[in-house]
Amino acid sequence: MNTTRGPALDGTTSTRRPRLPSPSLVLATAALFVALTGAATAAGIVAYAKRAGTADNAKHLGGKTAAQIAATVHGPAGPQGPAGAVGPGGPKGDQGAAGPGGPAGPEGPKGDVGAVGAGVKIVGTVATQADLPTTGTTGDAYLVGGNAYVWTGSAWTNAGPVQGPKGDKGDTGPTGPAGPQGIQGVAGTAAVSVHKQAYMLDADGEKVVTGSCDTGQNAVNGGWDSATGTVAGFDSKPTVGDDGWQIDLLNFDVNNPASGFVYVICLG
Repeated sequence: MNTTRGPALDGTTSTRRPRLPSPSLVLATAALFVALTGAATAAGIVAYAKRAGTADNAKHLGGKTAAQIAATVHGPAGPQGPAGAVGPGGPKGDQGAAGPGGPAGPEGPKGDVGAVGAGVKIVGTVATQADLPTTGTTGDAYLVGGNAYVWTGSAWTNAGPVQGPKGDKGDTGPTGPAGPQGIQGVAGTAAVSVHKQAYMLDADGEKVVTGSCDTGQNAVNGGWDSATGTVAGFDSKPTVGDDGWQIDLLNFDVNNPASGFVYVICLG
């Protein structure tokens, strides 16, 4: 350690030892140096501070060592850096198990009554389904091989078979046993008679044919036959005054006319 000599107050020569800086001054200087130069120099400064301080000097630093004080010295926080790029999505997870079924919902309200649909009207006959028109009016129907194809608004729909032509007469069945003799009735005044009315239908034609009774008689039933053509009967009923019988007849044959008779059974 260096010393200096100089005259004392009494005229003698005295030896003076230079005063060393205090450990607190050394640490404050070290802390300032760290703040100015960065952490790269901190390690060397802290090592020096450790050698400069003693257990006795540490008492003047609030119980903290030089290393602890140097570690707490730092500059202000820098600005926040920009956000990093979004990373790639992870792989798709496994499908979870199906959850339990929920309870049945309440019954919905009753819907309104729908509008009355259009009736069906037979407007003609064609040989095959491919011969049907490309369009039609809702309710129109064509006979195709005994089936009625009805236009439903967007397509022709097969509504099933309709009444076909009259079949051949069947064989006569065996004669049954004679029944008991009935009681003779009182002679009546009404007479039953059958009247017939000839008809002609054009090829693929349709018309209502009426058979009439004599004056004073009432029609109780009616029927028809066909001598030529393929004829079907629709809407068989008595006339308004019950004095005749009318039947709507349709000729299925699109190439040939049809003919025959309408019969009416009259009483009176």
